[in-house]
Amino acid sequence: MFRGIINFFSRGTVLNPMFLLGFGSGVFLSYRFDTERVYSIFMWYDTYLVAIAIAFVYTFAFNQVFKGYSSTIDWPETFKRFISQSILLIVSAIVTSFVFERFVF
Repeated sequence: MFRGIINFFSRGTVLNPMFLLGFGSGVFLSYRFDTERVYSIFMWYDTYLVAIAIAFVYTFAFNQVFKGYSSTIDWPETFKRFISQSILLIVSAIVTSFVFERFVF
């Protein structure tokens, strides 16, 4: 368990902007709304579309993958990074909102 926590901090996941945004939105949702309202917010597909749009803009504007040392964009790897950033944003928001709802507030 401790090795997983150390790995989580040492790989830089905590400093990832999508994680920070998901963490912040989860804290905001758990502070602002009760549990039933948070459940209903995560049942709307619009919530996930907004998260995917934010991850899309971030990945394709600021976090592209280049081929080797050239200025050519590696589109398949950039798309994989977009998918992983979307999942990170959504999962961190969900987990944080319910953890903070249950234990902190």
